[in-house]
Amino acid sequence: MLEFYNRLSISKKLNFMSISTALIAGVLSIVFILLYQYYNEISKIENENKTLTKILAKNIAPAVLFNDSKNIQESLLSLKYEKKVKQAFAMSEEWELLGSYTRDKSSSNEFITSIKPQVGQFWSKRNLYTVSPISIENKDIGSMIIVTSLDEFIYHILTEALFILLFIIFGISLAYRYHVILSKEILIPISKLNESTNIIIKTNSMTARVGVYNNDEIGELAKNFNVMLDKLYSIHEELYRQKDYMVYKAHHDELTGLPNRALFNDRLELAIAKATRKESVLSVFFLDIDYFKQINDAYGHDTGDEILKAFALRVKESIRAEDTLARMGGDEFMIILEDHEDPKTSEIVAEKIIKNMEREIILGDDAIRLSTSIGIALFAKDAVTPLELMKKADLAMYDAKLSGRNNFKFFYNK
Repeated sequence: MLEFYNRLSISKKLNFMSISTALIAGVLSIVFILLYQYYNEISKIENENKTLTKILAKNIAPAVLFNDSKNIQESLLSLKYEKKVKQAFAMSEEWELLGSYTRDKSSSNEFITSIKPQVGQFWSKRNLYTVSPISIENKDIGSMIIVTSLDEFIYHILTEALFILLFIIFGISLAYRYHVILSKEILIPISKLNESTNIIIKTNSMTARVGVYNNDEIGELAKNFNVMLDKLYSIHEELYRQKDYMVYKAHHDELTGLPNRALFNDRLELAIAKATRKESVLSVFFLDIDYFKQINDAYGHDTGDEILKAFALRVKESIRAEDTLARMGGDEFMIILEDHEDPKTSEIVAEKIIKNMEREIILGDDAIRLSTSIGIALFAKDAVTPLELMKKADLAMYDAKLSGRNNFKFFYNK
């Protein structure tokens, strides 16, 4: 070989050196580029899958909590825009399949159900398995699995290798140009997208959005990610709205909208503590509608409900906004009258309530006149605990009924 080389002319030697150098450089470039792209793709796929799996796990968490298989399946179907995703599975806490997405219908789910529950990433037969917990309020309720295949990437790099071999003379320049284009069109948007998603994950911000830098698949990914954030924000707001409604419902009477017994007890404890600090007078009223059972039997339960609402409205008109009126059940109501210095204030309020009941209540063709019997207990004269105050007011109310109804009695007048 050396003898053959020595017989060549200088021009041929230069040509040989140029061609061999270009060939060696091209082969080395091909090997380097392929290895670089391979390991870069592996790292990129792992990072992307971690992010995507976490996002999807958060997105379907409410559906998994309520076992909503329809919403789970719809969320998984959004992965059809992710070309690298081969399969996706939503698993229960007991590692049972809740929903799945398969790009290739011939793929089997047996491997997923056979592996042990775990969190993290592992490779098997050119497939990357990424497992992330599905959590609600830091409690794991299942697992999200995304399977990404390297088949498309392998096909891509083999085609690229053939292309570079056919154009070996321009390989180095084309490789450099390709790197510049790759950085500008793909790597930079992915990097910015990754930065944005990391910020969102760290801050748990439901209002943050990622930037859309182009109109290709990466741009679609950013748009779809923003759509998922919008949906997650809506679900988050709806959960808080339902929570507020349940809290309200647990502390208010459904018919009249007044505080119920539980909320009344809480407010009475606070009122007693306040009256103790300020050394002020605190009154507890116990009200019962006279002959309500007879009215309810005569006119029906619907009319009875309207009577209760009208009665509550009349009583509210007779007290201050800062005073508490609660429905304890049936036709029994209680009032907390705070921050008054003179016990006669309780008399004035009771007389006002009885006076307001003199106006007839018009319900359709019926005109009904109500009256009420009121019992009053004073803190700390009659009792110092919420339960004792309520009992004393109840006893005083029965004393008012025995005295002919449509009047009020103080406990100490008994």
